[in-house]
Amino acid sequence: KPKYKSTATLYPVNIVPYSLESSSEQLVQLFQSSDVRTLMVKKFNLGKRYNIESKNPENSIQLAETYEENILIRKTEFESIKITVLDGNADTACAMVNGLIDCMNEQAKYIQRQKSKENLKLYRTLLDEKLRQIDSLELRNNMLRTQYGLLDYTVQSKASTASLLKLTSEGASKEKFKASDTLLKNLKEKGGEQISIVKQLKGLYKSYNNIRDQYDLVKNDLAKELTYANVVSKPFPADTKSYPVRTLIVSIFTLSTLLLGMLLFILIERGRTKPNAD
Repeated sequence: KPKYKSTATLYPVNIVPYSLESSSEQLVQLFQSSDVRTLMVKKFNLGKRYNIESKNPENSIQLAETYEENILIRKTEFESIKITVLDGNADTACAMVNGLIDCMNEQAKYIQRQKSKENLKLYRTLLDEKLRQIDSLELRNNMLRTQYGLLDYTVQSKASTASLLKLTSEGASKEKFKASDTLLKNLKEKGGEQISIVKQLKGLYKSYNNIRDQYDLVKNDLAKELTYANVVSKPFPADTKSYPVRTLIVSIFTLSTLLLGMLLFILIERGRTKPNAD
C-alpha cells in the first residue's frame, strides 16, 4: 500500500534536562513515551487506521510496533529533533506530525505541572514551619519586653550604665538607684537570651523571604502556558508517495527474475546430465 511521508525538524525549549541527559535527548524520550503514543492513538484513531483492534489487549504490542514503523523520532547531529511520519494519506501524515508535537507539549506540560505542584506543596510546608518558628521566638521576645523591659540590649546597656554613673555623681535617692539597678540586672540575666532571639529572628526572616520567592516562582510556573519545541522546519503534505519506492520495486523484480532464471537453468542442466537407465 502506498505511503506518503511528512517531516518536521525542531529544537527543544523550556526543558530542564535530568542527570546527564541533554534537553534534546529528553525531548526524544518524551516523543517516544507510551503516554504520547496513547494520546496519538486516541487522537487519530490509529487502531482503526492500522486495522488493529486497539481495545484488544493482545493487539497492543502489534499496534505499538506498527506505530513505531510509521512514526520515527530521532536526534540529529546538530542536537535538533527530526520527526518522520508515514501514512496512506498525505494530508493525514502532515496532520499527524503536527498532532505529535501537540501531544508531546500536552504531556510535557502535564509532567511539568505535576512537578511544580509537588514543589509548591514542599515550599508551603517549609513556609509554615518557618512561620511557627518565628511566632514562637516573637512570643518569647515580647515576654522579655513586657516582663523585663528589654527593648534593645545594646542601647539600653549603654543608657543604663550612663544613667547609673550620673545618679552616683548626683547623689540620687535609693528609689532612683533601684530602678536603674533593676534594669541592669534584667539586662545581665536576660540580655543574652534576647540577643540570641533577635539573631535567630533575622536568620528566619531572611530564610522565609527566600523560600517565599521560590514559592512565588513555582506558583507563576503553574499558570504559564508553555510549549517545549521550536519548529524550524514545518511539515507539509507530500506530492508523491515515499513508499514503496519504484526503483526498489524494479530492483526486487529484476533480482527475483534473475534468481528464478538461474534456478530453472540449474534444473534443466541437471535433467540433461542425468544418466539414462539401461
